[in-house]
Amino acid sequence: MNNSLNVSATLDLANGLRNFWYPVEFSKNLGMADPLGFELFDQCWVLFRDDQGTAACILDECAHRACPLSLGKVIQGRIQCPYHGWEYDRQGECVHMPSCQAISNPILTLPVMEQGGMIWVWPGTDEPGALPSLAPTLPDNFTLQAELVMDLEVEHGLMLENLLDLAHAPFTHTGTFAKGWPVPPFVRFANAATTPWTGHWDPYPIHMTFEPPCFVISTIGLRGKDCGRHLHQVHACLPRGQGRTRLLYRLALDFGHWLRWVPGTHCLWQHLANRVIQEDLRLVQGQQERLKGGANVWNQPVGYDKLGVAYRHWRNQVERHGSDWPESPADEGREPALNAIVTGSDAPITGSVVSLPPSQAPPTGH
Repeated sequence: MNNSLNVSATLDLANGLRNFWYPVEFSKNLGMADPLGFELFDQCWVLFRDDQGTAACILDECAHRACPLSLGKVIQGRIQCPYHGWEYDRQGECVHMPSCQAISNPILTLPVMEQGGMIWVWPGTDEPGALPSLAPTLPDNFTLQAELVMDLEVEHGLMLENLLDLAHAPFTHTGTFAKGWPVPPFVRFANAATTPWTGHWDPYPIHMTFEPPCFVISTIGLRGKDCGRHLHQVHACLPRGQGRTRLLYRLALDFGHWLRWVPGTHCLWQHLANRVIQEDLRLVQGQQERLKGGANVWNQPVGYDKLGVAYRHWRNQVERHGSDWPESPADEGREPALNAIVTGSDAPITGSVVSLPPSQAPPTGH
């Protein structure tokens, strides 16, 4: 059954999604001696630091016998293959070939930038653009508490849509943060007047933003919106490949700054994050299996789905037209039904979409 919003999910990774900066690792995890491998868009890459300490990214595949370079080590700023000792510099040039005559056979590289405590790569063919503005920035008065990396067996868009939805919390997260939450009579995302991608979840004390191409940024009032104790989260869902996600998670607090120095705190955050993700994962992986069978995971969107719908509409357009498509789905040419659900208009939404009643019209986001 088709819905009036003309949005649908897919497991395909179109080329338009490549032309963005993606944070693939936290800076603190990449030392001088050991390389770190990762997967992005179904291709394996490896990070290492050159002799100046600058991050580099080359194909995780030796030009000799295709051995993963991530299994090797870094010697004087060059990554050494563990099989026959071939060494590569940051330009992908093999600069040392022991026991044989040297030949030129460079391997692929990616543009790299290090900012905001993250290492970013550009996997596209377009000229690299500007970094996202919000995701690398820690808000004032917040102290970083944890930085976690997880590789998940689920499509990155489905994971993003899950993170952009809070209405599921009292049903899904009954063993973690939403244990004991009442089911509210109505849930809505009150977006800001200037953009459909940022706003406040009513009735929850949570402010949330989607930032292209892959970020969910949220600030949670632990005892209400203006309680003075807040938790700030950044989730980055990277497309490892079809049906696979690399998740970078950053957590900060505006209180208890001393907590980061307590032994074992990082392990506690890791444990809690894993439990929450596992509660989500079994459901999102179930969606993925249905999607493979031809189901439409956006059959019947309702009012509280509008942030996820805005993301999916943006992604569908980028996949069709490339990353130069306008960065906000609040542009001319949108379908009337999408316009209504994204802006929170009281105008009726046709088809299977449920509109907000006038008494629940959302205020301007903050």
